[in-house]
Amino acid sequence: MLNARRTDQKYMGSYETRVMRRFQQFANSPDVNAESLQLFKLIVFNCAIRNGDAHLKNFGVVYDEVLGSAHLAPAFDLVTTTAYLRADKMALTLNGSTEWPTAKELVRFANGRSLASGHDIRQIFERVADALADTGKAIQQYAEERPEFAEVGARMLEEWAVGAKSLQAG
Repeated sequence: MLNARRTDQKYMGSYETRVMRRFQQFANSPDVNAESLQLFKLIVFNCAIRNGDAHLKNFGVVYDEVLGSAHLAPAFDLVTTTAYLRADKMALTLNGSTEWPTAKELVRFANGRSLASGHDIRQIFERVADALADTGKAIQQYAEERPEFAEVGARMLEEWAVGAKSLQAG
């Protein structure tokens, strides 16, 4: 079903315009710059965990009041789709491609929007990689306790390792 949806919709959007630019247009909080950086972190995380289902409806804003400030919505619907669909790609494009981006491409994305310095971007990459490693330990333990999850858990860890490696040399 997931692949059929993607074929029909032809990747309807990009991280550059449909996610980041639209967020910056609609988010009217005094912290829009910090929230834009949070959105970038979420994009990096989705790429690292290989979440091919991170489509437009998985990024949102929350309003304080009907006419109040709009803020970045908390992250939701985070899944390692490549653990189930090995050849899955991104639902949205980055630099015109649905291939998983390299660290260099993510840095270019952040620099093009003046989101953070090179040092800060590298720290984001390191924090995401560290979080995957830490969470990976819990995944391993969970798989040991629940043999029915072992195969999927192993595939998730494989994909996370590839994703974390892609964040190196940024």
